[in-house]
Amino acid sequence: MKCPLCGKERCYEMIEQVLMTDKQKRDVVIYDILVPSIRRLYEEDYFNIRAGVSERNICARLALHIEKLMRECNHADLFEGYYVDVEYNRMGYGNPKYYEDHKQELRYMVSDLLIHSRGKSRNYLAVEMKRKGNSKKVWEDIRRLESLVKPRPDNPENYCVYGTLVGAFITYSLDGAIIRLFEDSETYGKKARIIRYDYWTGNIFEEWVDRE
Repeated sequence: MKCPLCGKERCYEMIEQVLMTDKQKRDVVIYDILVPSIRRLYEEDYFNIRAGVSERNICARLALHIEKLMRECNHADLFEGYYVDVEYNRMGYGNPKYYEDHKQELRYMVSDLLIHSRGKSRNYLAVEMKRKGNSKKVWEDIRRLESLVKPRPDNPENYCVYGTLVGAFITYSLDGAIIRLFEDSETYGKKARIIRYDYWTGNIFEEWVDRE
């Protein structure tokens, strides 16, 4: 369908994406992209999980499933100009990315996986992945996710990431995955979402827990 004002195809759909609230966009990222991608990861790459290959491999496989779903889903227009990258550490034309730690100091940023524009537009998703039992730098990863979803300040530091729609800390095992979600605390107050995927039954469970 062509817009009668600008004559462009799919204009209505693009306007609809622009008018979506942050909560609606978060739900698309979580329920249309992230959770189905975890299911596909276990359906198509369980051999790698069972074989104990590196976390980077599992994360890269998840990235492939995420990007495919981004292009296929009903809200594909929302992801125009966005990409899925693993271990990405740049913003714009080669400038390093930073995040603000709990001391409000800038720290060099590398996330396991991002849905982002490769520029200065807000990130849609930041993921950290760990195999169950690997506790190395867990709290550092969690604090980084907490920082990335903080609202953008009035005078942000250059190349510092704020306002990411969703952060996700994913713990995976032979039995399934646990997704701990990080979102702007103003949205849900002191509650946070955890989504569990049971590989053996295929069931998805969601629960609300107190923020730590």
